[in-house]
Amino acid sequence: MVLAPEHPLVEKLTTPEERPAVEAYVAQAARQSEIDRLSLEKDKTGVSIGAYAVNPVNGERIPIWIADYVMMTYGTGAIMAVPAHDERDFEFAVKFGLPIHPGHRPGPTGWPRALSFPARCAPA
Repeated sequence: MVLAPEHPLVEKLTTPEERPAVEAYVAQAARQSEIDRLSLEKDKTGVSIGAYAVNPVNGERIPIWIADYVMMTYGTGAIMAVPAHDERDFEFAVKFGLPIHPGHRPGPTGWPRALSFPARCAPA
């Protein structure tokens, strides 16, 4: 799960151990324009806040991160990242070694075209 750095839950949920890194990251993100933060060309950045959410479908604990590609001005400022099916989430998960669980299985003719980019993370 990824929150916008300026999301109000960041302050409430950040653990004491992660607070210095989170505060530094929030300050750094605040210095960027929204256009810069949304650029597809820039390197993915983010930090863990040390807290976890629970996936309501399977009960799995999900680490909560903040990243500057998530915006408070778009939706709720919080995303349930789907790295197996979203290119930005995929790049973020790979960079930070986060788990990637495909939510779909290939059909008899393979992956649907819309889901073809994450095939490298699909189960064999």
